[in-house]
Amino acid sequence: MVSGEQIGTVKRYADIEPELSSPKPHDRVLPAPYFYETRSYFSLIKQREAGEPGWPCGGYEVRDEGGASRCFDLDQVILHPAVIKHKKTLRMMNRSDEREAAAVARGMKPKKEKVEGGRRGRPALDPDVVIARAAEKVARGERSGGKRGRPASGVTPKTPKAPTGGKRGRPSLTSEMISSRADQKALVKVRTGGRRGRPKTNRR
Repeated sequence: MVSGEQIGTVKRYADIEPELSSPKPHDRVLPAPYFYETRSYFSLIKQREAGEPGWPCGGYEVRDEGGASRCFDLDQVILHPAVIKHKKTLRMMNRSDEREAAAVARGMKPKKEKVEGGRRGRPALDPDVVIARAAEKVARGERSGGKRGRPASGVTPKTPKAPTGGKRGRPSLTSEMISSRADQKALVKVRTGGRRGRPKTNRR
């Protein structure tokens, strides 16, 4: 039977099943500190024998999902139960209460408990508030006469334009304006001798 045993702050396995022991290089493994993290992925690099440089008691060199090398003791690593579909260990990994406790120990917030018969969204309004809002809505409708939007401000009404009879453009000239322009044109012609343009200056 596989169980997680915590000594101080280090988690280790006790009574490792034979089929989960002695994983081979490149096998997916499950370090004891990550027993309840079902989405984690570790692969075995090599098993280190006792007495190797840097490994006085032996152990496992493991690669995590980010590619970094990690070191664990011999009683901290087993073959991942999903590899051989070890149902007994998989059931232990999926215990919600123990998985929740492990998450809290790592500093994660616990999941909120569901309330029986609870509804999502805003809570229902108090009946008195509903009645008050309905009365206010009726009062607003009476003040506005049923019209929606902002009431019109006191703007000075525009002066209506005189009817043009359907004609567009400049209004027609009156007879007085036509005769006045003709007289001005005749005076200019007399003054210039009928020549157009700027008069020449006398040069010496």
